[in-house]
Amino acid sequence: MELKIFFPFLVGILLYNQVMHSQKESTLSIDSLTTLSSKKLYTQYMKYFDEDTIKAGIYAKAYLQKAKTDNIEFKVAYGYSFMAFIEPNNFKKKILYLDSCIAYSSNIDYKYFPTLPYIYKGTAYDNNGFFSKALDNYVKGLASAKKKNDSYYEFIINHNIALLKRKLGKYEEAKSLFRKTLNYEASRLKDQTKDSIGYLSTYAELINTYIKNKEIDSAFILNNEGYKISQEKLNHCLFVLNEGIILYHQKKYKLAIKSLKKALQEFKKPENEFFSEHYNLIDTYLFLGKSNLSIGNKKLAISYYKQIDSLVQKTDYLIPEIKPAYMEIINYYKSRDDAKSQLYYINRLLYNDSILDYRFRDLNNKLVKDYDTPILVSEKERLISILTSKNKQSYHWLIISGIIIFISIILLLFNLRKRRQYKNRFQELMNTTQGISVKKENINKEEKSIPRTDIGITKEVVDIILEGLNRFEKNNGFTSTNITSVILAKKLKTNTKYLTKVIKYHRGKSFTNYINDLRVDYITKALKTDTKLQKYTVKALAAEAGFNSTEVFSKSFYKKTGIYPSYFVKQLLVNNA
Repeated sequence: MELKIFFPFLVGILLYNQVMHSQKESTLSIDSLTTLSSKKLYTQYMKYFDEDTIKAGIYAKAYLQKAKTDNIEFKVAYGYSFMAFIEPNNFKKKILYLDSCIAYSSNIDYKYFPTLPYIYKGTAYDNNGFFSKALDNYVKGLASAKKKNDSYYEFIINHNIALLKRKLGKYEEAKSLFRKTLNYEASRLKDQTKDSIGYLSTYAELINTYIKNKEIDSAFILNNEGYKISQEKLNHCLFVLNEGIILYHQKKYKLAIKSLKKALQEFKKPENEFFSEHYNLIDTYLFLGKSNLSIGNKKLAISYYKQIDSLVQKTDYLIPEIKPAYMEIINYYKSRDDAKSQLYYINRLLYNDSILDYRFRDLNNKLVKDYDTPILVSEKERLISILTSKNKQSYHWLIISGIIIFISIILLLFNLRKRRQYKNRFQELMNTTQGISVKKENINKEEKSIPRTDIGITKEVVDIILEGLNRFEKNNGFTSTNITSVILAKKLKTNTKYLTKVIKYHRGKSFTNYINDLRVDYITKALKTDTKLQKYTVKALAAEAGFNSTEVFSKSFYKKTGIYPSYFVKQLLVNNA
C-alpha cells in the first residue's frame, strides 16, 4: 500500500484538532459562504468530504476564495490542496491544483509545506503510470521533509520510492528502503498512541518484494508472522493476498485460490478502499488466473485475466506483469478459432506495450522475445483476412486496428534499433584500449577542426604547459571535483588564457570538454576492470570520476561514448555473470 492514503486526513489533523458539527446550509452560494470563518468552511468541507463531493467542493472553493481575499498564503495553499482532493478522477485538474498549492507554499515557513503537496502529486502521477514524474516529485518532497526535519514524511516518501524501485525490478534496493522505513515505524510503535497500520503496510510490501524476487521461503516465514499480528486490522487483507501468491508458488493451487478470493472480497469492502491499490488488484486477478489455469480451469482463468484488462482500461495503470495475462487470452481465443476476439486482445497488448515501453524503457524485452514482431505481423494479416471474409461491415474497424498495430510495430522496431546501437557502442568501448572515440555527431562544430596557426604563445611556454598537462592527466588530477581553469592554471604556473589556448590547440577541445572527457575515459577504463566499482550507483560513479552532478556526468558520458553510464554498467554486469 502506498502511504499516500493518509494525506487527506493528515491535512485535516494539521489544520485543526477537532471537527465542529453544524447544520446544513440552506443555500450553498460561494459568495455567501465566504462570510463564514475559514475554520467553519474547513469543518463543513471535512463533513461532506466522504459523503457528498459536490458540496465538499463548494466549501473548498469558498475556503480558497476567502483565503485569496484575505491574502493568507498558507490558507491559499490549503485551499488548492482541498480542491485537488475533490478531483479524484480528473488527473489534469488535480495536478494543476497541486502545482498551485506548491507555488503558494514553497516560500512560506510552514512545516508541512511543500512536502505534502509533493507527496500527493507524486502519488497522482504514480497512480496514472507516470513513474518517472512520480519519482521527481517524491525526491522534491524528500528534500523538503529533510530541510524541515520531518522524519515521518521522509518515511512515507521512502516507502513510495521503494514501491517505484520494485516496479522497475530493483528488488534489492526496494528491500533496503522498506527495511529502513520498517525500522522507523517499529520505533514509533513504542508510543502506545501510534497505530500499527503504517508498520503493517510496509511489512506487507516488503514481503511482496521478497515474493517478486523469488525468495518464497523467506516470504513464507515473514508473511506467517505478519498474518498473525495483523488480525483485526484493516490491512490484514494485504497479508491474505501475499498468502495466496505464496501458496501459488508452492503449487498449492486450490488453497491459493481460496486465499486470493478472500483477499478480493476484503479489497471490495468500503473500509478497505485505501488498500485496494491497482497493483494489489492486478496481483489478485493475475494469480487467480494462474492458479485456475494450473488446475485446468482455463475458462475461469481467462475471466480473471479479462478483469485485469478492464482495470487497465479504467485506470490506465500498466505494469510489465500483465503481459502474460494478455498472451493467455490471445492463445485461448486462438484455440477457439475466435479471430475477432483474438485480434482485439492482440491490439490491446500492442497498445499497452507501446505505452509500457515509453514508461519503463528497457522493460519490454520479454514481449519482444516471447511475441516478436514478425509473428504479430503474420498473425495480424491472417486474422484480417478471416474477418474481412466473415463480415465486410467490419472493414473500417480493421483499418483502424491495422494502423494501431502498424504504429506499435514501428515503435517496437525503433526501440530494437536503439538497443542494437547501444550494444554496438558498448562493444566498441570494450574493444578500445587507448582512449575512447568521441561520437562524431556529438562533437561541437567549433571544435571539429582547429586551424594550425600561431596561437600567440612562445614554444617554450607551450612546452611547459603541455608537460604540466601530461602530469595532470597521468596523476588523474581531473578527478578533483573542484578543478577549474583558474585552479589548474595556478598549479601549472601560467594564466587561464594561455592554458585554455594550449588545450584548445593541442587537445582539440574547450577546457570543460577536456576535463569531462578525461573523467569519462578514466571511469570507463576503471569500470572495465574493477568489479567492485560496477556495483556503484550512477551518483557514486559521478563522484568517483570528479563530477559534481549526476546529470552532467550522464550527459558527458553519452556525448563521449554514445551510451549512458547506467547502460554501460548494466552490460558489464551481464558480461560478468
